[in-house]
Amino acid sequence: MSYERSLTFNLRVRGLSEVEIAEALDEVRAHEAATGAPPQEEFGTAQEYAKQFPKKKRRTRGQTITTISTALAAAYVLLAVILMLVFRVDIRDFVGPVTLQPAAGLVLAGLLAGFLTDYFQPVQRSRAAGSAVR
Repeated sequence: MSYERSLTFNLRVRGLSEVEIAEALDEVRAHEAATGAPPQEEFGTAQEYAKQFPKKKRRTRGQTITTISTALAAAYVLLAVILMLVFRVDIRDFVGPVTLQPAAGLVLAGLLAGFLTDYFQPVQRSRAAGSAVR
């Protein structure tokens, strides 16, 4: 895992905006270009450096995906209970002997998709870097 990818992921988890993440990465890149030394020497590990930034209450795309999948799983369980109690329909006739397996699969898939979305989503360039290129 590259230092930049790890730092980006850790900053997203801390709730920083994409612009703030881009600025932090620009600082790391500028230091690396100026000194020629790897960023670990100046900043420490990506996790340590990210801890210097304050946590913020901001939802990432990955957290949103996880929340939606969990809500869908809860809706499935609620539907299964309503079908059983109110309409006397046994959901096991449709999904097999394990009633909660689809809900558990949905939650696990949402967790994995949320993690991978936050991990692999490329960071946007900061406005300062964009204007310097022009």
